[in-house]
Amino acid sequence: MSDTTTVDVDAVWDTVVGQSEAVSALRSWSRDPLHAYLFVGPSGTGKRQAARAFAAAVQALHFGGDDVGRDRQMRLALQDKHPDVEIYEPEGAQLLVGPVKDSIIPSVFRKPSDGARRIIVIDRFHDANAAAATALLKTVEEPPENAIIILLAESVPVEHVAIASRCSRIEFPPLSRADLANWIAEQGIHSDQVDVMIEASAGDLRRLELLTNDPGFSQRSVLWQQLPTTIDGTGATAGRLVRELIGLISAASEPLVARQARELEELDAREEMLGTRGSGRSGVDARHKRELRLLRVGEFQFGLRVLARRYSRELADGGGREIIDAIARLRHANEALVRNPNETLLLHNLFWNLPPLRG
Repeated sequence: MSDTTTVDVDAVWDTVVGQSEAVSALRSWSRDPLHAYLFVGPSGTGKRQAARAFAAAVQALHFGGDDVGRDRQMRLALQDKHPDVEIYEPEGAQLLVGPVKDSIIPSVFRKPSDGARRIIVIDRFHDANAAAATALLKTVEEPPENAIIILLAESVPVEHVAIASRCSRIEFPPLSRADLANWIAEQGIHSDQVDVMIEASAGDLRRLELLTNDPGFSQRSVLWQQLPTTIDGTGATAGRLVRELIGLISAASEPLVARQARELEELDAREEMLGTRGSGRSGVDARHKRELRLLRVGEFQFGLRVLARRYSRELADGGGREIIDAIARLRHANEALVRNPNETLLLHNLFWNLPPLRG
C-alpha cells in the first residue's frame, strides 16, 4: 500500500449517507482489510453504497501504480464498473446453492485482473437458503489471500449463524431523521412536504429519493390524512377511495420505473465493456420486480400509519370501543400487507369498517 498518494481516497465515504460508526470502522479496515464482512440492517440504510465505497477505498489504497491509476481504481469501483469488484444478488426469492457453486465461489478464486484485490459482494444474503449458506461457508472461512467477501443482509436467520460468525459484522441501523433531512438539504430540495416525506420513507433512503421526485406524493398524503372524515360507512365510498388511492400509487411507480430503465442501460453498457453481456440481467430484473412491490407496500404502510395516528388521537380524546377496534384493524391490515394480499379487497374491507370521524 502506498503512503504517498495525493488522491483523496477519504472522499469515497462522502457517498454514504449517515452511518458514522460503520463508516469509521470501514475507513480503518480499508488500509488492512479482513477476509470477510457482514453488513446487517434494513433495506435502504446504505449497505450497498458502503460496500461500493469500501471496495473503492481498498482498490485505491492497495493499487501499485501511480495516482492516475489509483484514481481510476476508485472511480470504477464507485460506478460498479471495476472488473475485480463483483456484486451478486439472488435471481428470485432465494439465493440457491447452484449460483453459489457455479458463479460466486469461482469468482472469489479468480486472480485480480486489474486491481489489487478480488472483492465479491453478495446482496440479500438473508434470502440465501440453508444449502447455499453451507456451500459458501468454507470459502468464507478460507478465501484466497487477495479476496474479500462482503455479505449484505437485512437479518441473520438461524441457519446463517455459522457463516456470520466467520465475518466481521457491521450494523446499519435505520437512518435518522437528521440524516435524511441533511440529505434532502444537500440535494437542494425545498418543499413544505419534507417532514411528511421523511416520515413516509420510514428511514429508507431509496424510498425517500423516489418521494422527492414524485409529484403525486402531496395528493396521496392529503387523501390519507382526510380519509377518516371522508369515509361514511358505505361500501360505495370505500370502493371509490380504494380506486383513487390505488390509481395514485400506481402512478407513483413512474420515477422508479424510469430509474430502473436507466440502470438496465448502464448494466448493458458495463457488461458489453467487460464481455459479460447478459450475465447479470436476470438478477437485476428480479430486484426490479421486488422494488416495485416494496414501493406499493411502503406506500400502503405509510397510509396505515397516518390513519393509526389519527385514530390514536381520537382514543386519547375519549374515544370508545369502536376506536380501539379501528386501531386493531389497522394493525392487522399492516401485518397482512407483507403476505402479498389482494390489496383492493384488503383496503375495501378496512375502509368500509372504520368508523367515520368528525373533521
